[in-house]
Amino acid sequence: MNQLGRALQFFRPDAHRLAVALFLMLASLATNLLKPWPLAILVDSVLGDKPLPLWLVSLGASTQKESMLAFLGICVLVLHLAQGGLTTAQNYVAIQIGLNGLRRVRDEVFACLQRLSTRFLQGAKSGELIHRAAWDTYAFQTLFQQGLVTSVSAVMSLLLMLVVMWRVNKVLTLVALLIVPMLATVIKYFGRRMIDRGSAAQQADSQVTTFVQQSIAALPLTQSYGREEHEATTFNSRTATAMEKRLTQHGWELGYWLVVSVTFAVGTAGIIWLGGHQVLAGKLTVGQLLIFLAYLIQFYEPLNQLSHVGATVTNSIAATQRVFEILDTPEDVRESPKARPVTGPQEPVTGALPKGSAPAESHVLRVTGRIELDHVTFGYKKGQAILEDISFRVVAGQSVAIIGPSGVGKSTLLNLLPRFFDPTEGVVRLEGVDLRELRLRDLRAQMAVVLQEPILLPVSIAENIAYGKPRASRRQIEAAARAANAEEFITRLPNGYMTIVGEGGTRLSVGERQRLNLARAFLKDAPILLLDEPTSALDVESEEAVVRSLHELMKGRTTLIVAHRLSTISNVDKILVLRDGRLIEEGTPSELKSRDGYYAKVTKGQLVLE
Repeated sequence: MNQLGRALQFFRPDAHRLAVALFLMLASLATNLLKPWPLAILVDSVLGDKPLPLWLVSLGASTQKESMLAFLGICVLVLHLAQGGLTTAQNYVAIQIGLNGLRRVRDEVFACLQRLSTRFLQGAKSGELIHRAAWDTYAFQTLFQQGLVTSVSAVMSLLLMLVVMWRVNKVLTLVALLIVPMLATVIKYFGRRMIDRGSAAQQADSQVTTFVQQSIAALPLTQSYGREEHEATTFNSRTATAMEKRLTQHGWELGYWLVVSVTFAVGTAGIIWLGGHQVLAGKLTVGQLLIFLAYLIQFYEPLNQLSHVGATVTNSIAATQRVFEILDTPEDVRESPKARPVTGPQEPVTGALPKGSAPAESHVLRVTGRIELDHVTFGYKKGQAILEDISFRVVAGQSVAIIGPSGVGKSTLLNLLPRFFDPTEGVVRLEGVDLRELRLRDLRAQMAVVLQEPILLPVSIAENIAYGKPRASRRQIEAAARAANAEEFITRLPNGYMTIVGEGGTRLSVGERQRLNLARAFLKDAPILLLDEPTSALDVESEEAVVRSLHELMKGRTTLIVAHRLSTISNVDKILVLRDGRLIEEGTPSELKSRDGYYAKVTKGQLVLE
């Protein structure tokens, strides 16, 4: 399926509305065909001496010229009102279909972004993704309304005009058709060039959006180092490039439309010259020439629309290509069609089971928290391993700290457990089952993740805490806040739990934001807890409160924690030490202290925990 056909698939669910739009379009075109005839009758039969048409006489129309003038005036008014009303109704239905298709595209793009792995998002520019999802998607609506609808309307109008023009004067019709191959040549010449320049212009616009998004995120850094002028200069160069690309694009479009206008002018001039000679020779009446010229204008108008459609479609296709690049991005992490359901130790069995599967209780994996990595290797790029041949086991309810120098893959290892990535080699198992054999949504439901950078949404405190458990009661939310030592500062807020958090939670301190993250994990009450440097950005006072909450949260749960501070891992059951992507030490804190390795040197102050 070509690009245009694929884009138009998003409008198929509105087939019934398309039928209504097509009917209104046909009625409008039929009415439009009748509009020139009152003028011809006026010139030939009222102002001139030609008898009234027989069809008009058979309708009982008066032959008196004064009455005929009034009758023709009413006909003109009725025809214009009818054609205007039908066109308005058809355009409204077409706009509704276009907006429905736009919504479907945006919904699918957003759903696709939600499915893509963290690996893709780490390699993409968020500003460019925003531009594609929010702005490039408009091209689908443009393709439908200004591409498909305009093309169908223009083609149907052309065919009807040709039939009528042929009946009025065959010679003049053949002359009018001479411009069609000329127009096709123009469209072919300019089309490819306009697509290339439209694509370059959209790419430049997306770079502007990306830079704005990055600059807003880095505004405190920019202001603290006095780099506002530098950032403004860089932004000005981006906007200048975008302007240049757009100017080049529009220059080609204007040149295209100029050549098209000249082509139409040549055709019209030829018709006037030849038609005038036929009137002088008595082969054509003035009224018939006026009708033909009226139809000629209506004939050239669809051709003009089709020529503009060429420019519109070429620009829109360039934008749809950028959207399809997102939709066609392969999913790194896929769920098996026969994936097993996963549930917590005490949760009921829910969800449909695959056909021919074992009975529910034996098919569902009940999670206690037993984890195993078996010769796991992982790299973001082929041939560049971040983790190499990692193997270890964690028993249910055990707490494990992962430490090592910066950049050795500690956070990457943690991200393998909820399947944000899949290992390049080896297997990650839960309760002895390969994670790739489990339902992804169910698997992640059994894990609570607390990141180094607290993520809060611009909604209320209560909604942030209940994000992982949206049906939680107010009592459960407050209990989770108390467990995370967050209730005290929440009650001091203007509206307590209903206080709206600003964008990114900027109205709260880092420690307060982190305690809300912990409250979210408390409320989720998952059997497995993943902590990625949860105290590294905190001051001493905030760290003490968060560490108390952490120790409470870790009770009875399988916990893996990436830590930069000894206070965070003082009570863990096991420590894993990574270096250069490999597991070099494993054991209890007391065992590792006695081996004089990395952990022992950290506890003695000979090395700094990174």
